[in-house]
Amino acid sequence: MTNRIFILIGLMLLVIIFTGCASGSWARIRGDYAIKEADWIREGSPIIYESKSLYPTEHVENHLDREMEYVGEFQQVPFYVELRQIKPYNRLYTKFNYHKYRLFLLKEKNDRD
Repeated sequence: MTNRIFILIGLMLLVIIFTGCASGSWARIRGDYAIKEADWIREGSPIIYESKSLYPTEHVENHLDREMEYVGEFQQVPFYVELRQIKPYNRLYTKFNYHKYRLFLLKEKNDRD
């Protein structure tokens, strides 16, 4: 009788543990990691980096987080480059969603996309 109780308690603990893990994975699949972009990005203002202006585009690229390197912050928004890029950077990225990054390009404001 006591063996059955221990088995039942063990099974209940396993169910609780796996249910918690499954909900975390499911949240990623559903896209609950959406990041609200700063107003200055949505208004088309540039990132100023090393005395150059890089303007946001409507292009959102998929990158694994391990493929990106943190470079700095502008107005409290972190920005990144691809690991393969070399200086001087003509492309910067801000994190837009889970594995999604908004592209910023070095160009004139009137030359959008």
